[in-house]
This record gives sequence, C-alpha cells and structure tokens, in this order.
Amino acid sequence: MAFTSHFILCSVLFIFSLDKSWTFDSVLIDLSKYLQPNHVMDSDFFSDPSSCYRPCEDGAPPKTCYYKWTVNNYKTMGPTCRNCPNNATDCFRQYCITADGYERGITAVNQQLPGPSIQACYGDRIIVDVMNSLMGQSTTIHWHGTRQIGSPHMDGVPMITQCPILEMTTFRYDFRATTSGTLYWHSHDGLQKQDGVQGAMVIRTPTSLDPNSHLYDFDLASHVIFISDWMQSPAGNHFPGLRTHDTFQKPDSILLNGRGRRTTTDEFSSENLYNVFRVTHGKKYRFRLVGGICTSCPYKFSVGHHTLLVIAVDGNPVEPVRVNSIDIYPGERYDFVLDASEHVISSWIHVKTIGNCDDIQIYALGLLRYNGDMLMMPINPGYAGYPSGKVMNAYNGACDNTDQGVCIVHLVGLDPVPYRITSCEPDFSFKLVFGFQTFSLDDLSRPRNYVRYFEPLSNAYLAGVVNNISFEMPPSPLLTQADDVLRSVLCPTGPGRTPGCPGSQDYCECVHVIKIPLGSVVQFLLIDNGTGSINHPFHMHGYSFNVIAMGRFKRGEDDTSIIRDLRRGALKHSNFPVYKDTIAVPSMGYTVIRILADNPGFWFFHCHVLYHAETGMAVVLQVGEDRQIPRPPAGFPKCGDFVPPVYSDNTQHRKTSVYNTG
Repeated sequence: MAFTSHFILCSVLFIFSLDKSWTFDSVLIDLSKYLQPNHVMDSDFFSDPSSCYRPCEDGAPPKTCYYKWTVNNYKTMGPTCRNCPNNATDCFRQYCITADGYERGITAVNQQLPGPSIQACYGDRIIVDVMNSLMGQSTTIHWHGTRQIGSPHMDGVPMITQCPILEMTTFRYDFRATTSGTLYWHSHDGLQKQDGVQGAMVIRTPTSLDPNSHLYDFDLASHVIFISDWMQSPAGNHFPGLRTHDTFQKPDSILLNGRGRRTTTDEFSSENLYNVFRVTHGKKYRFRLVGGICTSCPYKFSVGHHTLLVIAVDGNPVEPVRVNSIDIYPGERYDFVLDASEHVISSWIHVKTIGNCDDIQIYALGLLRYNGDMLMMPINPGYAGYPSGKVMNAYNGACDNTDQGVCIVHLVGLDPVPYRITSCEPDFSFKLVFGFQTFSLDDLSRPRNYVRYFEPLSNAYLAGVVNNISFEMPPSPLLTQADDVLRSVLCPTGPGRTPGCPGSQDYCECVHVIKIPLGSVVQFLLIDNGTGSINHPFHMHGYSFNVIAMGRFKRGEDDTSIIRDLRRGALKHSNFPVYKDTIAVPSMGYTVIRILADNPGFWFFHCHVLYHAETGMAVVLQVGEDRQIPRPPAGFPKCGDFVPPVYSDNTQHRKTSVYNTG
C-alpha cells in the first residue's frame, strides 16, 4: 500500500479527550481486604473467588488488586534452600531461590525470583505498595507495556516521571489496567533488573474481546514462561567492566521462571530441578513468553516435537502464524498456542543464545510434561537443541524467505489502526541514529572529564548515543518538576524539532527531549549504522507503536531512499501493521514506526539492553504542552538539587547557632 496523502481525510482536526470512563473510588477503602497472593504463577486453576486471577467476564465489575512488595537484599541457595540440590524437595521450598545453583547476593521482591506475578482483568484497579528496604539504594518499578493513560506519574522512571523511592520509604503505584495482554514489570533504577527485580504481569480480557480465544482451551498463570539471563556475580561488577577477570556483559546462564543450569559443572543439572509445565493430551494451551532479558543476547525458544501458533506480540493480537521457534529480545513478549496432541511423553522446552552471543553457547531447559506419562525423561538436546524450521522474529531481520522466517513487519495485526497511520503522510518525522561513542584512554583520564562508559571488550570504552547525544538524567523529574530543571541541562533544539549538540560538537551529554504536539501522527526512523552484530531492542513507554517497515540496508540504500521507497509503496509490509512497544532493529538496518500522539506525558524511549540504556542510548518524548499533561496526585513526592547561595561571613563574633543560647 502506497503511503500517499489523502488531503481531505488526513486534514481532519484531531480532537483529544481523556477517557473519563474510569474513576477511582471516592470512599476510603480497607486495602487489606484486596491483598493478592505472592505465588500466583504456581496455580493451575482459578480457585479463589476473591482473587484477581479469575475468568474475565463481560459486564463484570472491575476489582481492586492490591499488592504489598518489599525490595531487599537476598541471596540464591540461601538458608531456606537447606540441603538443595542434594535433596530436590528442598529446592522447591518457599523462598528458596535456586537460580542456576550458584550462590550469590541478589536484589529481590518478596524474596522471589522472578518477583510476584500480577494476574488481573482489563479495567481492574492495580495498587502496589513498594517498600524499599535496600541499604543505601533507591528504586522504582516500571510497568512495561502499560500505556498509563491518564496516569503518567505511575510509569516508574526515576527523574522522568517520579523521584526515586528512597531507602525505608514506600511509594504507592495506583493505576487502572487499561492495557491488556502479556506485560511485565521491572525496576527502572540502575542495574537492579539484572539482579532480580522483575516479574510477569498479565491483564486478561473476556473471551468475547479476544479474537483468538477460540484457538485454545486454557490460559493459566502456570503457563507464563519468564526468560531471564543471569550472571554469577552482581550486575554492578560488570559496569563499567573488568579487564582481567569476569569480563564482558554476557550472561553465565539462562533462567526459566527463576531456575536454570550451570554451564561449568553438572552439579545443578539434575532434571528434577527444572520447572515443569503440565498439559493434558488433546487440549490446547495459551503460553505467554516474557523476555525479561537484560544483556544484548537474543534467544531462540522452542518446544521439542511441537509447533507454536503465535497469536499475540507484546500483548497485541495478531493473525495466527505457525512456527517452529521464536527469536526473542529484551523486553519482548510472545503468546502462542501449544496443541498437546503429541504422544503422551515429556518434551524439553529449550532456550539458547544466538546471534552475537552464540559464541558462549549456553542454554536453558524446562519440562513440558503430559499428565499421565510414564515419567521418563527426554534426552537432553544440548546447546544445538531442536531443528529450527520456521522462525518467528528471525534474528537480524532475516525474513526475505518467509517460508523460513517471519518478521514483525509481515504480521497482520487484529487491532484497528487509525486511518491517519496507514494512509497519510505523518505530521512529524524524526530520524534517530543510534550507536556508541568510543572513548580513548586519554579521554578517560583527562582532569574533571568524568565520562560514563562501559567496557564490552578489552580496551574498548563505549557510551550509548542517539543522534550523537548520550542521554543524561535531569536533576528533578521532568513530568512533575519541569520548572526545577534548568534549561542549561537540556539539549538545544535545532531545525525540525530535533535536539542536537551545542555548537559544532559531534558528541555531548544532555537531557534529550523531543517535543511532540498532542494529536499528531509521528514517524520515527530508527537507524543502526553500526558494524556489529547486535540488534538493539527499542522500547517506548506510554505507547504501542505500529511497525511500518524494517530491514537491513542493501547496497546503495540509506535513510533518504528508505523514506522515498516507503512513500511510493516500494517497501513490502503488512497492510494492517501490528502494534508493539519493543522492537529489535536489525544490525546495519532500519525500522520505521508510527504513533498517534494521543497520550500526553513525558515518555522514555530507549534501548532495552540495560548497559546501553544506562550509558545514554535513550530519549524522552514530551507529548503535549504542560497544560495538557495530567497533574500529579496530591502530595506527590518532590526531589532535586539543594545548592543554596553562599554569602561571605563578616560577622565572626555574632552568635549565629540556634543551639548557642548563652
């Protein structure tokens, strides 16, 4: 479909109005009556009528779902694990975190890994009290994939939407579940996510509102598969990086729902210690795959002897596509239907590193067990795993042959897309070229040049950049204390609303904010001009965007030719583009996405590789003017610099101390 202008239809004035259908209770309520359990993912059935984990029914009133979370320092293979792994039963004791069997300090929520799972229905009110018990650290929680319509202050990005939650204080997140599907939550403060502060979040809808509900019999919390990469030392040990030992930022193991296998010994590789996902022969099950990945590694997911019918991406329904495996990147989620129609024997769920991380050759296993099987263990497939066949989201956009690979841009979305997105020229278009700034040893050792960087390889010192700008956090939250943020810390805005570095500088560090008028259609051309093999997954807060085009640059192509080809319809893409909130841009390639800017606020847009974002591969999208952005709740915390003026003291003999009353 050519992207030509339809002047009459596309010039219709966009009239924005906030959704007024959700209103909070005006009567003080006793939250203890609505407290949810910690271990929902262990449940196979909807058993508790007061639980928010329930069948979602048409016309049923929404519930209040209350959670009490404590973030604290904890450890794997701790005292609660007793004689694990020698006694497998001990490994499954409550609050025993095994990870890959290697003892180390971690950061945990309610002493769980992954943290407590939120399972609720569309329209429910989600209230989470986060108590920070970390010594000398702050924290926040981001609700990944949740649009936070009307509640941008609950988005959980420190110094963008809120002040950090300080030690021994509690912050109450309170928002309506107006985004459905497979989501997830994680810390957005420092490297805490890598050390364990993350978990699953599923917001279901009535079956009548799910266009793919007829394809499966069961949608269980116990069939959420949470993938996380794991290091055998704290994430901070890898930032900026060590030169002589424990180098790089690659994982030591992969965890499925908090359990994995060591790569250096067979001590913790007993099949009795893996997570088991149970099915009954002849039934069809909806599985929800969450990419709680922090490093730059992509992963290949497959289930032995079974195909996967993909029905949703990042929580958004798509026309079903049958594949043999899924390539998943940090922050992505995929829902698939598994038809339990094979022989009544167990199979391995298999996850392995690929792409730029295939050199470390690590893998994880989970057990798909048919009820009533003979309890015989399948043969360990090793790193090689199962024949890949047809791949969803094929690594590095290798989807020219759709018989072998299916790219996101080939999927057909089932949610309606505004006409202005698919058939009109965008009101604004921004080119975001991302990559790294390289520093020399001289750069790092100049007086008072305190550069943020990480060290991915020996003698390589890098910082993430977008358009040659390394994002720097402001001293106060942009959303709530914009007046406290000095203009001098903001990147100056150049032509076309695009911020840039001051003067003729080719690199700078500043608060990178792109201002977008409310109601406009905005196009982003994401470009990776690097020479490496990393696919950077970019995540946008506050929005699900439409994926319009993606691919690798061919000989003679550049961003100008891509836009030209897009306008004349020469690029192949879906006529019904899918919605996503996280997209992996092909290395030495591009991705074109569009949004209808209908959700006012300050929204973080960043690479979801943790070390890349922490060194500046990010921007902030300011949608709307200050007067159009929702006001913060009463008593919302404030923070910022304390730099009072200093005056000369010419009164040496004056008794100025309030404690000196003599």
